[in-house]
Amino acid sequence: MERSPVVGSDAAGILDETIHAWARQWSAGATLMGIEHQPSPDDRGHFHWLVRLKGDERDVITMWFSLRQRTVHVETEVMPAPEENREALYRFLLVKNAEWRELHLAIGPEDGIYLVTQVPFNEVTIERLDELVGAGVTYVDEIFPTIMAMGLPALYRRRRPT
Repeated sequence: MERSPVVGSDAAGILDETIHAWARQWSAGATLMGIEHQPSPDDRGHFHWLVRLKGDERDVITMWFSLRQRTVHVETEVMPAPEENREALYRFLLVKNAEWRELHLAIGPEDGIYLVTQVPFNEVTIERLDELVGAGVTYVDEIFPTIMAMGLPALYRRRRPT
């Protein structure tokens, strides 16, 4: 298995161009709400992009893209830490994890539920970003009502179409 090479000093600029080229394709629809970029690296040397998207079930889906040493880490919080029915919720999420590709469910900071993946930097293209973002929006919209109703029933009331 060949490893992804360590990214060069121009990697942040290349990724920024790729993300914005992808965004130009999505700007025709109403799904893309905006992109923010942290132009300087964090204390670990990672650059970050925040992509906000409009969901059907969740008003805003925020995806983080972080340029790391060899990969681009992608994550989005699906829900905060569940307060009820944890065992049933985690079982539901594990079953979903087995069905999906590209992004996978994980327990993240403060026990929130996240969709995550890592892509080798040299595989990040406009087409691959399209697949990742499309999968992220689809997966969040698919499970959000169910997991919120299971894990945070006192806080969540499903919207009904008008």
